[in-house]
Amino acid sequence: MPRELLEGGTEPEEASLLVRRDGSISDWGAGLDGLTGWAEPAARAHPLAALVVPLDPPEMPELRAFVSGMSWSGLVAVPGNEGAPPRLLDAEVRRANGADDVRVTLRRRLEPRRVAAGDAGTPAQSHFDRQRLELLVGYLPGFIYTLDRNLNFTSSVGAGLALLNLKPNELVGMNLIELWGVRDPTYEPLACHLRCLAGSTTETYRDVCVGRSIEYRLRPIYDVDGRVAGIASAGFDVTEREHAREEQAKLTAQLRQAQKMEAIGRLAGGVAHDFNNLLTCIMGNLTLAEEQVEGDTRLAHFLDGASAAAESAATLTRQLLAFGRKQVIEPRPVNLSSLIERVKGMLERLIGESVTLETACAPDVWYVQADPGQLEQVLVNLVVNARDAITADGTVTVETRNVETSQPDAPPGPPQPGRYVMLRVSDTGRGMSDVVRAKLFEPFFTTKETGAGTGLGLATVYGAVEQNGGTITVESTLGQGSTFRIFLPRVEPDAASLSSSDVAPLPPSSRSRGGTETILLVEDEPLVLELAACTLEQLGYNVLPCAGADEALRRLPEYANRIDLLVTDVVMPRMNGRELASRVASLQPGISVLFSSGYGEDIIAKQGVLDAGLYFIGKPYRPNELAAKVRSILDERVERRTSIVAGMRGATPSA
Repeated sequence: MPRELLEGGTEPEEASLLVRRDGSISDWGAGLDGLTGWAEPAARAHPLAALVVPLDPPEMPELRAFVSGMSWSGLVAVPGNEGAPPRLLDAEVRRANGADDVRVTLRRRLEPRRVAAGDAGTPAQSHFDRQRLELLVGYLPGFIYTLDRNLNFTSSVGAGLALLNLKPNELVGMNLIELWGVRDPTYEPLACHLRCLAGSTTETYRDVCVGRSIEYRLRPIYDVDGRVAGIASAGFDVTEREHAREEQAKLTAQLRQAQKMEAIGRLAGGVAHDFNNLLTCIMGNLTLAEEQVEGDTRLAHFLDGASAAAESAATLTRQLLAFGRKQVIEPRPVNLSSLIERVKGMLERLIGESVTLETACAPDVWYVQADPGQLEQVLVNLVVNARDAITADGTVTVETRNVETSQPDAPPGPPQPGRYVMLRVSDTGRGMSDVVRAKLFEPFFTTKETGAGTGLGLATVYGAVEQNGGTITVESTLGQGSTFRIFLPRVEPDAASLSSSDVAPLPPSSRSRGGTETILLVEDEPLVLELAACTLEQLGYNVLPCAGADEALRRLPEYANRIDLLVTDVVMPRMNGRELASRVASLQPGISVLFSSGYGEDIIAKQGVLDAGLYFIGKPYRPNELAAKVRSILDERVERRTSIVAGMRGATPSA
């Protein structure tokens, strides 16, 4: 058994030593051997910091501060020599008189005392009280143990012991220090017990035992004379509480990240809205100018350069809108496996010859409801990102399969239970750190060299997936590649909706067919109004240009029932495009309407998804794109009328 921590038999009450500035001992005072348990030769082999460990206060100034006149006093622990337990002593440190050395005075600690609360009662009463206490503690979720002054267990009871694979009083007779195998007094659990033996009543610490997080609360036990006789400690299993706190912190971080992404998305969408109006004018006028310079190759070259730059700017705004989930989309049933097979050749050309593209597309994959054009862009961005992560030869794998979250082999991802189609893109590249992964989907964040990328590729992926009702997850380790998983909810399409599924709309031809129909054109941006009117008039249409909704409603009666199509901007002062279309339809029922905007307002689209039955063209658009859209709507209107007339004739009874 180790000898008592604070008792020393006939050992002296006080002794001193002198210490040089470097911490070495210059003089070992008489009586220190018995007071500290260290013989002088062994003690001189150690610096002061190894022999005197401050506990309360827990820190001591540097030795040169004492030479300058500073002093310090407090509770210290002297580590035990040759396996003995540490000793608790009072210490006083100050400059030695007339010298550059520091004097350290150690004193036997005065015992804290507490006035006895009264007669402890008869032995029979004490035995009854002890049984009652043990019975009550046995039903508590935690546990309690008691120690004597030498840190030997005298009891251990409580239901919580079962979590530590212990039985009641199984620890009795064992020594705490020997159980831990740690004698260092700076070890926080041991330091707490030592301070408690010195009279501290507020010692608390946490430790992990057999995988459980335990919070310990220590209090001194006093004898009948009011001296500290041992320690009572209560242990509480706080594992679930810590898990709940960690989960709450995780959810809070996710909420803040979502709020930040939403704020950035709003800003990006607002910038894109105004920029798209300008780009519509720039791109449109460049197209018109290109048509007028046939034969002048030098001027055509300059116009081509300007047109390419404008197209790059338009791509940038589309990416901003996609990230902010403000791009107007037209979802339809899509088979992801078919889509991947269709664009596989293009993907192989993108990644080059040094990187191998492998596909593992399930043939029976379910349909998802999404915009095929957006999904193609998502796939391209992920594959290009994977290619850029591979420094030499490597492999990019694209996989699709059905996932039911209720199945045990389902990968982590969708927050809600259900059936999903998973698109997985993985690579054998360099991977990424946790810091990079945390910022991965933020716009303009990139690890590439300056000028090598905009930092919008993965931000666009994030926005597009969210806008199509999906979830994206990332797994990556430095040196071990990355894996992106996209989960899109399963849908059950009808036969009619499958007729045009999987296929993104084709770009219009450079030359579009015109007509002689009457078009009411409403646009509050003068340059866009002029460009659109010029484009349509050159194609033979009778165009009624209006700078706002008020002007359009004033001119409408002049052309009662003679307007074939209303082309209107969505966001306008005093009256938006949706409200204008409703007013026009009340005066001329059945009129077709084409909405135009550079931003996914909720006026015509909810969360960017175009309302059913509406026609839309996004800004910026080129003249041929506007012409093709107008012609297709007018042709569809004629076909619909022809079908109605044919149906009426078929229903007429024969004479």
